[in-house]
Amino acid sequence: MIETRTRRRQPEVTQQRLLEVAGELVGEAGVAALTIEAVAKRAGVSKGGLLHHFPSKQALLAAMVETMAERFARTADGIAAQDPDLRGRSARAYVRTAVSEPDEELRRWAALSAAFMSDPSLLDGWRDRLKGFRAVDEAECEDPVGALVARLAADGLWFADVCGLYDIDAETRRLVADRLVALTRS
Repeated sequence: MIETRTRRRQPEVTQQRLLEVAGELVGEAGVAALTIEAVAKRAGVSKGGLLHHFPSKQALLAAMVETMAERFARTADGIAAQDPDLRGRSARAYVRTAVSEPDEELRRWAALSAAFMSDPSLLDGWRDRLKGFRAVDEAECEDPVGALVARLAADGLWFADVCGLYDIDAETRRLVADRLVALTRS
């Protein structure tokens, strides 16, 4: 009972827990396993409690995508902040983040990709972030096209990982990442 009272006083904690559980379910069994009932049960909240925070499965999916995109952007921002070379550092950080996504996160993105195909609006927030990234590249880079090529190639490598398209060993991955990073320095 104490846990329920605490959740009621801290809606952001409940929302975070619901998103974590939804991510677990998606990572384990795909988007098909993501039902309001399954998330509520595993999170230990009522269906009505879940619907209070996320009024539909679509709203829950959108929040999951936003949370994952925010986590990616935060990681990239942290890497960029540590780069002493200001020219192209955001693009370099993006590449480094994309090529080092944890397997658990890749499984979630893979499972969510079916949802993106049926509802492209789920990626609207990510599209907005990408516009912002490009604006930063315009300000940071002498060659913003090189930065864009590096980002696009990193996206391709990331997508290949999400879909399991290539079996790239760690050394080859490092060499690819280094080559992409070099594009951000031109």
